[in-house]
Parts: sequence; structure tokens; C-alpha cells
Amino acid sequence: MNKNQVIQINSEYERIKFTFPVLEKFIIMDLNNKIALEDLKFTFTNILKVDLFAKKLSFLIKKGFLQIELNSQQSLKGQIALENYKKEQAHIEVIVKFFEEGA
Repeated sequence: MNKNQVIQINSEYERIKFTFPVLEKFIIMDLNNKIALEDLKFTFTNILKVDLFAKKLSFLIKKGFLQIELNSQQSLKGQIALENYKKEQAHIEVIVKFFEEGA
């Protein structure tokens, strides 16, 4: 059994491509469906070697010309917009944008 078969069998994990347009970078990772999206901030900091202090992350999926914002306080499992997206797409691609948070 290869790695892709193991991932498909274990439905707790989903292969996600996170795209960071401002940085012109992307990360592909197997993400646990139970982790809230905003908890990925420290993971992104470590992988991308960027300072995200005082920045709010916004997670979006692209559907045609529309960008639909996901709730960053929820896990992937609880996202209604993502359930509709998964029916139409083979894999999930999430666009991540950064916004300055006020003090």
C-alpha cells in the first residue's frame, strides 16, 4: 500500500494546497480535519520563515470567479462552503491572505 492509498483510507486527513499570493509560495500538506484553520498560523510561520505576529489570516476557496471565505475558527470538517466545493473539485486549494490586526 503506497502513501496515497493510506491517506485516502484515513478520512481524518485531507491533502490541501495552501497558496500565499503575497509571498508567491504554496504549501501542500496532509491536514487533520479536526484542526481549526487559525491554528495553522504557527505552522505557516515555521515553514515559510515569515513573521505573522499581529496578522490575521483569511482563508478562501476559489469557485469560478468568486472567492468564498472560510471560517478560520472552524476545522475543515465543519465548513459548509467546503463541502459544496469538494463535490466539484478533485483536490482542495485554499488561498491564504494576511491582514494587519489592530493593537
